Amino acid sequence: MRYFIAVAEHGNFTRAADELHVAQQAVSQQIRALEATLSVSLLRRSSRKVELTPAGEVFLGDAKRVIAASERAVRRVQAVARGEAGTLRLVYTLATAYQTTPALLDLLGRRYPGLNVVAGEVFGADVPKLLLEGDCDLALAPMTTYPAGLRQRLVRRELLRLAVSSRHSLAGADQVDLLALKDQRFEVWPRQMSPGYYDVVVGACRAAGFEPSLDEHGAGSTVWGYIAKGRGAGLVVSSLFEQLPAGITLVDLTPPRPTLAINAVWVDDGEVPAIGRFLDAAAAFAAEHGWQ
Repeated sequence: MRYFIAVAEHGNFTRAADELHVAQQAVSQQIRALEATLSVSLLRRSSRKVELTPAGEVFLGDAKRVIAASERAVRRVQAVARGEAGTLRLVYTLATAYQTTPALLDLLGRRYPGLNVVAGEVFGADVPKLLLEGDCDLALAPMTTYPAGLRQRLVRRELLRLAVSSRHSLAGADQVDLLALKDQRFEVWPRQMSPGYYDVVVGACRAAGFEPSLDEHGAGSTVWGYIAKGRGAGLVVSSLFEQLPAGITLVDLTPPRPTLAINAVWVDDGEVPAIGRFLDAAAAFAAEHGWQ
């Protein structure tokens, strides 16, 4: 088809051969073989020029479309192999939903417009099963211990802030020593739902010098409702400020301020090239915005 298109456009076998960087005899042989396969004469040959037959006119249009589709297919499959196209199935936890995940998805969309990212929010405890059973390709979740076969890489360290009711006595403070909350109940999702986040909250309190009193019965909006009513306090990522629930105020903690390590987690089999592109984009964004 490529040889036929070249001859048809140039109206000359010699010029077609020059464009294709092959001998003129090879072009002639290919055209004869094509006509024999189709049982149709595509060209009228004379000593001065080569013209298309009516059948050749029709075949030229179809041949151009077939070649264009073939080239698109080659480009697409190569882009998929490079991780720049195709589909990436991403899951993320609530701790990353306020800023981290949206920022990275936006960057990925600008870098690789041919890559379709299907994203959904999950509990941190569900990440290992989803990855190992092949229900997702990549996860963004607080750092924790994972089973063999899973890899993780740091994407961001985000400062934690104290979340209290807007009517709380500490709501207007510039900074609060975490030890001042030793008698306060901490609202936290149960460890069986969010192990990485739970461990960071408990670890921060212990580092401040006390064993926290935990309310592990809440989940989702229930936690925010309890805090807003003054029932307890919480340690949350700083980016919650961008989507702060009504009735809640965030207060900075005194140094050394605790941080939450947010990691990318994936199955260590190298079968999803788009994971590499995601990690590259995340590293570039982290460096530019001081995420680590």
